[in-house]
Amino acid sequence: MKHERTELLLYSLAVVVPTTLLAACFSLLQVTNNWAVNALMFLPGLVAAAFRLKLRQGFKSIGWGMGPPIYWLYAILLPVVALLISLPISIALGYAAKAPASSASGIAALAPSKILLSAALYTLIGEEFGWRGYAQEKLIREFGLLAGLLLLGILWGIWHTPIFYFSGAFPEHPIVGPFVMTPIDNILAVVPMAWLYIRSRSIWVPTFTHAFADILWGFSGLLFPPNQEIHSWAVLQATQLVLSFILFMDLKFRPGQSALYKQHTG
Repeated sequence: MKHERTELLLYSLAVVVPTTLLAACFSLLQVTNNWAVNALMFLPGLVAAAFRLKLRQGFKSIGWGMGPPIYWLYAILLPVVALLISLPISIALGYAAKAPASSASGIAALAPSKILLSAALYTLIGEEFGWRGYAQEKLIREFGLLAGLLLLGILWGIWHTPIFYFSGAFPEHPIVGPFVMTPIDNILAVVPMAWLYIRSRSIWVPTFTHAFADILWGFSGLLFPPNQEIHSWAVLQATQLVLSFILFMDLKFRPGQSALYKQHTG
């Protein structure tokens, strides 16, 4: 439907353009506080809420229930399995190594409970509400399951790119990190997140996974820092690719109860 494609285009522009401009301004003004970057994480959700209100689409379809308990287990297992497969391979190949004991104090200072609460807040309001709760269903309805999720992953990655570029998130790879590694990572993460959302029919499940995975991999990077960042990243992406293929096939051949996904499994 032409109207919905126009809506998706406007939504994408309303999220990506302000994010890019604000991130650039923060860099020019030398604003280095974490709150500035964190504030940008709210944009996809705030814009999605504005579009829903403007177009009178309501909020019930987002899925505010807790969903079947089994998918909360999967929400934990998926990032854990990805890490348990990729990390030993990276260590064995010399791409990562155990951190010295002196780094333990720095790890303890991160206050895990505060990080979990913060990450959950930002990913729900800032990302999951927008990308999963608003854009995902529309993209699949318009372009089908494969192309819809691919477009979602690309948009998700493009939105992250200026944030990571201007904030210097990849000091060793200032160009490759934000412009190549980040979009690929988001493209490969979009299928597991979609699978959790579609199967559980709850926005809380992918939100939890998003927060949990960020924290898990963050601690992994502190405990076993990469010696060769790109190589270690590539191992993780290869693992995510395999998991994404399995979960995509499950969505394709077992679309579930939703008529939307039954009609668009191509």
